[in-house]
Amino acid sequence: MFPIQIFKYPNGNHGTYIYKSGYSSTSSIFGQPIRLMRRFSEGSKIDTDEGRGSLFIPVRDPVERFASAVNTVRKNKKYSKHSVNELIEMLEKNTFRNLHFMDVVTVIRNACFLFDDIHLYKFPDHYEEMLRDGGYDGDIPHENKSTKKLVLTDSQKARVAKYYATDIKIFNSIKEAGQKFNFLKM
Repeated sequence: MFPIQIFKYPNGNHGTYIYKSGYSSTSSIFGQPIRLMRRFSEGSKIDTDEGRGSLFIPVRDPVERFASAVNTVRKNKKYSKHSVNELIEMLEKNTFRNLHFMDVVTVIRNACFLFDDIHLYKFPDHYEEMLRDGGYDGDIPHENKSTKKLVLTDSQKARVAKYYATDIKIFNSIKEAGQKFNFLKM
């Protein structure tokens, strides 16, 4: 199973839902993700190199995304008592799996098997342009209305930055909206 959730834009290109990077707003526009196994059973092969189209991926600053994810998962009773340091430690030890914390590089690695071209957009800066590049010209809802912002300590920021080092490299590499990703350069 691929750990990515894709949807189809009006112009035929695809996008991926990334938690804490416009997921709520984007899914309210495009609905449920496409079932990937159905896509393969309709004649698309995972190991071909042609004709699989483009994928647009929103990439948020990983440290900001982590802080937002902490606020979200703490709403779950199971994690409400976990400190930021405990959550970081669980990620570092690979004892905690939650899509809110999945690194974007994992999405990109898997997407390379499914799509010919991958285009990156900084979130939220390029979000509107990403939707327009996909042929969407309707209203853009703002679904996530959280007002509580978690402030990380310098030491927590450093640990999160180390954990998401490749995501930070990818985020910092985006110089323009829709920049094509070249996996051979990562």
